[in-house]
Amino acid sequence: MTFPPAFVTRAIDAIDRFQKRIKPVSFAVAVIKRYGDDRGGMYAALITFYGLLSVFPLILLFMTITSMVLGRNSATTKELINSALKQFPVIGTQLAANIHVLSSGSWLAFVASALFLLWGALGVTSALQMASHRVWRRPRSEEPNLWVRTLRGLSLLGVIAVAVVLTSVATGVTTSGYLTHISPVLVPLATVLVAVVNCAAYFLELRILAPVKVGWKVLSLGTIVGGMGWTALQNLGGYLLSHQLHRTTEIYGFFAIVLGLIFWLNLGAQLFLYATVINVVAEEHAWPRGLREPSDEVKAELGVEPVPQADPEN
Repeated sequence: MTFPPAFVTRAIDAIDRFQKRIKPVSFAVAVIKRYGDDRGGMYAALITFYGLLSVFPLILLFMTITSMVLGRNSATTKELINSALKQFPVIGTQLAANIHVLSSGSWLAFVASALFLLWGALGVTSALQMASHRVWRRPRSEEPNLWVRTLRGLSLLGVIAVAVVLTSVATGVTTSGYLTHISPVLVPLATVLVAVVNCAAYFLELRILAPVKVGWKVLSLGTIVGGMGWTALQNLGGYLLSHQLHRTTEIYGFFAIVLGLIFWLNLGAQLFLYATVINVVAEEHAWPRGLREPSDEVKAELGVEPVPQADPEN
């Protein structure tokens, strides 16, 4: 008996013919297959690893700076810290409970957290550049050298930092009730502002990572999916994390925060990589794809010529 059985193969082929006839479905299938072909899961894990190394130094650095500038016990300091921690649904409140452990307000903590943050953050940006280079199928000869990679990494960090500050301020103003006293209409407008900031940040990041010849219109679809998707994750993050880490806080204590961070960072990494893949598939018109169709690498090893894709507009 062959594996898989003939009836399973026929069922897959029937589903395959069906998905190829529906443009949105066939596009989604092509994106998922391209993500797997280019080892998106592996790069997402690498980004998550370096992101985890960056988060705790980032929190410590942020708390150290605010305590130095505004005073450790001031109400403004506490409000800014709480607004920043709201970027991490559910586990943000647990991190807030450990502020007295993380925030010391000393120069030693400042220097140590800055060095660890720079190390971890540049690891994140390097992983993003490697992933983008592979997804866009650029040759090894065009890989950026150390200085170019570092400069792009610092540019990415600048965009991320500005986006985090703006969204934290908008979130803090919204949750403080200040806008409600002025006009209830301003509350949804603040949410829209957060979505616009996220989309702008996604566009700039995708622009930095994409090849120079790629136009801004090519990046529009991935920008919208990524920016709106991240905004939705921020709003639904409490539900996702509370179900993913159900009752783990009482069992594992602070380790549950680490689990939550890993889960949350991995979601963000996968969303960003999927946004990149969406742009690539749209630009190359690389759909429809067969469900049992091998990757381009496997085709090259087998000596099979890739089948040219028809232009969906025609």
